[in-house]
Amino acid sequence: MWEGTRNQGGTVRRRRRSGWAAVLAVIGVVFAGAGAGPAGADPSGVGVDTVLDLQDDGSLAVTTVITAPPGRAIAQRLPLSVPVEGNRTQHFTVTGTRAENGSVSVSDGALQVSAPGGTTKVTYTVRGTVADGPELQQFTWPIAAGYTVDLDTVTMRFASPTAVPDSPLCGIGQVGERRMCTLTQTDASGVVTAQQNGLPQGRVAVFTTLLPAGTVAADARFTATAAPAPERDTGGLIALSLAAVLAVALAGYGYVRRRSDAAAAHSAGATADLLVPGGNGEIAFASPDGVLPGQIGTLLDGRLRPTDVGATVLDLAVRGYLWLAALPDGDFQISRRVPLDGAVTPAERVVVDALLPHGAETTTVSELTGGARPLDPAPIVAAVPAATAERGWLRAAPRSPLLVPAIAVAAGGAIATLVCGFLGAGVLWAAAALVLGLGLVAAALLWPRRTASGSRLAAGLGGMRQYLIATNVGSLPDGQRDVLFERAIPYTHAFGDLRGWLATWGSVPSAPLDWYRAPQGPVAGLATLAAVLDGAVAQALAAQRD
Repeated sequence: MWEGTRNQGGTVRRRRRSGWAAVLAVIGVVFAGAGAGPAGADPSGVGVDTVLDLQDDGSLAVTTVITAPPGRAIAQRLPLSVPVEGNRTQHFTVTGTRAENGSVSVSDGALQVSAPGGTTKVTYTVRGTVADGPELQQFTWPIAAGYTVDLDTVTMRFASPTAVPDSPLCGIGQVGERRMCTLTQTDASGVVTAQQNGLPQGRVAVFTTLLPAGTVAADARFTATAAPAPERDTGGLIALSLAAVLAVALAGYGYVRRRSDAAAAHSAGATADLLVPGGNGEIAFASPDGVLPGQIGTLLDGRLRPTDVGATVLDLAVRGYLWLAALPDGDFQISRRVPLDGAVTPAERVVVDALLPHGAETTTVSELTGGARPLDPAPIVAAVPAATAERGWLRAAPRSPLLVPAIAVAAGGAIATLVCGFLGAGVLWAAAALVLGLGLVAAALLWPRRTASGSRLAAGLGGMRQYLIATNVGSLPDGQRDVLFERAIPYTHAFGDLRGWLATWGSVPSAPLDWYRAPQGPVAGLATLAAVLDGAVAQALAAQRD
């Protein structure tokens, strides 16, 4: 693996190699900043030769010879405190500095060397290069670092009191990179030599080796390195906080709006008199906000109810546009009575055309339930909710139009959070987009389909139903009784109260209704007709879903 290395240390030594490699990597990162610059392709003519002599007392005698072309000034700055593995900083001490043809000093926590050109010889003594391990000692020293020029060659010779240094390693370190020197070898006497051909400015050559325990006095000094405090992204924190507040507010408002809408649908609003003065002194029937009986189920459920079709048929019959009759065989007849005019809404026309397609004049309920003229509910399913939405009581779409943009914001925020987390930047801003998107999604999902006016009308319909249930039939004048009875029939069917309504009024219809005939009596079988028609619609809706 490493050229010229010897492995005599066994299992412990093999485990320790990875630790020394980590030291090399860390020191390489530190010294990479000591002299940053681009690596030159042309030879500089500069070489560095270093002799390391480790003494019994743990001191390291260093002799470095810098050779450069005459007049080529060179400087070196070698930091004496470097981070190493385990969140520690290793501290070196340099004394006895001497220089020939140049200068050397220790200042600002670093060894400072200045060479004017030619041959410069620097000598000094280093303490703190040897650290004790469980069964071995570790020696570490950067043999070339912090030079202001590219080096053509770096050579080294290391001697120590032991003849068996283990795993000598000379490596070139740089941010994100670690590789071997050109050559590292150990002779029979334990002297290690190494050579690196070319060392670009900004890189560092580090020599490390293992020594038998107790080879020298270990005096390496370490201090704990405080982990750098993470940068505080104040703007990101503010954005995330605001996004969280907005998300909670949006979701909360959607929840409150949904609760109030649900409460309105199950409450009874102010009860208004359904009978109002009409033209020519007559009495007229007025529903809350002009709602038609065929719109009640859609308004309350958000989708078409089968009773919406039955209520529409009854309402058009009461208003004189359709004729209904109970047949002797138990079937029921639905026929056109007069042409539909401008008082009939487009949705009501769709219902009539679905029951009597292609201008047909009459049909029977049995034909609608799978006979010659089966009912197609698709146009009704589209028309009735659309008409209710046009009145401003429902949103046109079942889901909020904000749902798709909200999901897009949340998905974009999630992707951005993952990408920023991988890159290690801007995570809080991306998370803010994600949180805001989730709040929008929650609000869109919670938002009721009924509008505010639709919620008020739902409460008004509750009041209308209570009014019809609580009305004292005997207290009404004859004219008002007839109007209320007939006009309320389709509404009570929409509420599910038609049988009770007919039973409560008893024999009020003293004469046959002009829009319905039954052999057994004026209203006999009317509730059955409505129920059978609802069943036909429900059957058609189920077949459409299948």
